[in-house]
Amino acid sequence: MSDEYEEGINEYKNGHDFYKNSKDEKIWKVENPGQEGPYLFSFDQETIFNFWTDYPDKLTPEQIEIFKKENPTMAALK
Repeated sequence: MSDEYEEGINEYKNGHDFYKNSKDEKIWKVENPGQEGPYLFSFDQETIFNFWTDYPDKLTPEQIEIFKKENPTMAALK
């Protein structure tokens, strides 16, 4: 199921809400209702990464470059 809104794209898949601010982004952000703190994201809507525990160790070199490009402020934290 997919809904395209003026501000971005939202999809519900495998029990998670995924969203992008634009169709050009490669990274899906993952809504985490009821929890504050984890910054969850996915490249394929299958594997979900937690920025605080997975970045950069569990990402491929290509995924790290994409993350740095799309989220430079977050990437600079680690």
